Amino acid sequence: MVRLHYIDNLRWMSILVLFPFHAAFIFCAGWYGYYVSSGYSSTAAHCLTVAVEPWIMPLLFGIAGLSTKFALQKRTPGVYLKERATKLLLPFLAGLVLVCPVIAYYALKFHTEYTGNFAGAFVHFFSSIQNPQGPIGITGDFSVDHLWFILFLFVFSVVALGLILLARRWGGLRCPGNARVPVLVLLFIPVWLLNYTGFNMTGYSMLSYFAIFLIGYCLLSQEPVLARLEKYWAVLLAGWICLTMGVMWIYGIFLGHSEVFWGSSALFVVTGWTGLLALMGAGRHLADRTSSFTTYLGAASYPVYIIHQAVLVAVAYYVLMLAIPPALQFLAIVIFSVLLTFACYEILRRIPGVRVLFGIASPGKRRA
Repeated sequence: MVRLHYIDNLRWMSILVLFPFHAAFIFCAGWYGYYVSSGYSSTAAHCLTVAVEPWIMPLLFGIAGLSTKFALQKRTPGVYLKERATKLLLPFLAGLVLVCPVIAYYALKFHTEYTGNFAGAFVHFFSSIQNPQGPIGITGDFSVDHLWFILFLFVFSVVALGLILLARRWGGLRCPGNARVPVLVLLFIPVWLLNYTGFNMTGYSMLSYFAIFLIGYCLLSQEPVLARLEKYWAVLLAGWICLTMGVMWIYGIFLGHSEVFWGSSALFVVTGWTGLLALMGAGRHLADRTSSFTTYLGAASYPVYIIHQAVLVAVAYYVLMLAIPPALQFLAIVIFSVLLTFACYEILRRIPGVRVLFGIASPGKRRA
């Protein structure tokens, strides 16, 4: 099977976008809460968050669904399930023990003026599990933080596998490959309607993300669909840019602190969904290539995702103490977070017993 290099490239590009995206939350005082935050409220930072949030997690879930289709073409269900447990569940549990307490330590110091050591914060983190703040807590109590994405992926993989096996027993799962671009765009409607069910994570409900995962499996994995997205990539990209400029103006500037945008807004969902389609088409047209550099970033993207939030919060905690303009603080947080996160990755990938805990493939092993 020919490897779709643009899928790998879209994945690592999205992970890198998380650095400025999460750093922007620090400078959105009054709009969001975060593990550490500046007293400076930046409209530019808020505009960055509303530009990125609609599409980034849907793209990653759509890619995961597409990848599941290809993985099951080469693996038995049992092998696939075992691989998902090793690749997703184990790193989630490891991150919960090794990464999330670091975030909680600095959040506790920032929000409660905690002066104790890391061991005390570690104990507090797990002792507060009886009263969790939700998937993402910001004051140092127990939470899964950004690892919710990995947990959702594991659950989706297990549930989707069951549905796929049932469909096969009933005569096979037929995935249409003749869907036109307008029909693909209109698929934002069920995703939007599902946002009214269950709890919300970064603008979408769990069922919305599962729908995107299944659409990735059934439709975005079809060659005719991918070819059609590539053919109309410029139109989709232009539409997405216009929608993004609209939401940046309406919700980043005009409405300011209003939270009506998230989840319940059809504009939020159609912007994110159009972005997913545009990036799939543009990626296939412009980024379906590989090099030693892109191969390195592709291999690093998953462990970097697991590590990055802890590094970024720690860096931000100290950078915010510096008497420099907020714009320079933002740049320093992004630059040093990227450098230190990749430094951590370089260390971890050289420790055989630790690699598996962070989803790092063994040297020479081909990525799925």
